[in-house]
Amino acid sequence: MILRFVVENFTSFKDAVEFNTFPSSKSHSHENHKVNHGYVTALRMSAIYGANGAGKSNLLIALGLLRTMILNEGIGDVTIHGDLPFKFDKECIDKPSGLAIEFYHNQHIFYYHIEFSRERLFLEELYLSGKTKDIKLFVRKDSFIDVNGDYFEKGFNPQFVDGLDRLVRSDMMLLPFMGKYYPSEMPLVTDAFSWFVDKLEVIQPEAFAQTIPQLFDSNSRFSELVNSLMPELKTGISRLAVRKEELTEENAKGNDALLRLIKQAKFYPGEPQVMKVSEDVSNIVFEKGKVYMKTLVAIHQTVDGEEVDMSFVNESDGTRRLINYMPLFYAVTNEDKVYVVDEIERSIHPILIKSLMERLSHSEKASGQLIFSTHESGLLDQDIFRPDEIWFAQKDAEQATQLYPLSDFNIHKTANIENGYLNGRYGGIPFLSNLKDLHW
Repeated sequence: MILRFVVENFTSFKDAVEFNTFPSSKSHSHENHKVNHGYVTALRMSAIYGANGAGKSNLLIALGLLRTMILNEGIGDVTIHGDLPFKFDKECIDKPSGLAIEFYHNQHIFYYHIEFSRERLFLEELYLSGKTKDIKLFVRKDSFIDVNGDYFEKGFNPQFVDGLDRLVRSDMMLLPFMGKYYPSEMPLVTDAFSWFVDKLEVIQPEAFAQTIPQLFDSNSRFSELVNSLMPELKTGISRLAVRKEELTEENAKGNDALLRLIKQAKFYPGEPQVMKVSEDVSNIVFEKGKVYMKTLVAIHQTVDGEEVDMSFVNESDGTRRLINYMPLFYAVTNEDKVYVVDEIERSIHPILIKSLMERLSHSEKASGQLIFSTHESGLLDQDIFRPDEIWFAQKDAEQATQLYPLSDFNIHKTANIENGYLNGRYGGIPFLSNLKDLHW
């Protein structure tokens, strides 16, 4: 789980700004949202509000960029769109940007911090966070690398450490380098790396869950959850199903793209290869000695009770997005994964997104964590969120993004926080000019 995330000199963030999931002593509702991790407690849900341009998406973009850099082993192959440092203060332009995250994984609390530009890393450090003392695993400043030899699995090897500064380029990151290529040398470093790879998902508005057909076909618990939800969502879909067709290289002749996917599927048995045509997504999978194309279809019922299957291209954008969220809700309910979602309500009716959030909020067995940005004020409901789970993004006089939780205010447990928010009581909303003065 994410405990805290700090952003500094990155897009709309100037000075170091912290988002965290620590419960406030003033909030006592939804005790099932609290998860104990050793000496700390974290919350499993967070919603971030703010006006357009306030910077709430930049927080999630920063977290997504950190994960992308780790998956790509550094900055070299990562495309960074837009300006990196804070531009409204000349002193910030030539300074590095900074990202830091504290998270819990495999019975340990890790703190990971980098300072970087588009071309290189200036600082990278990984610590074990303790109640009274932090333990260094490694610190890298420019080309100098300092590794804690006490945490080498096979004993400290000075020659290996001395060679790291020659193996790790200035645009590469030590965390993925060690975690991927030397996983047995420092198991705790590998644990930290595996959290970014296996436990953290960052979903941007245009993202699409491309392996749903394989997940639906191979995981009965997932398909049962989805089909129990679909009638409640009132989209017209009674259930989902997978159309499964056997493929051979012979019947795929002339389709170079499909032939390539068939070969990839055979090379990676059981791993779905994605084929997207318009809004339909199919998975090409090699299993039990055969190659199959699996396509998700929506089943509707006619007035006579007959079933009719429809392609995804015929479903609304909101319906497709709801279905794309199904792996997220399944994972947050059944696994200890962390999902971070930008604009979670996009194209989805307010009643539907509220219904899903209520279901997650009241679940006693949910073990994952969900953090998202939103404009949907209907979710500002104390029956769904604790005050310390609701955060606001707002720009200060220097045009820099600041973050603060609702629990900073004195909130009565019966207060209508949606009305308070829309009336500007907590900030995080746009303040418009008088349109009559603008001759509108």
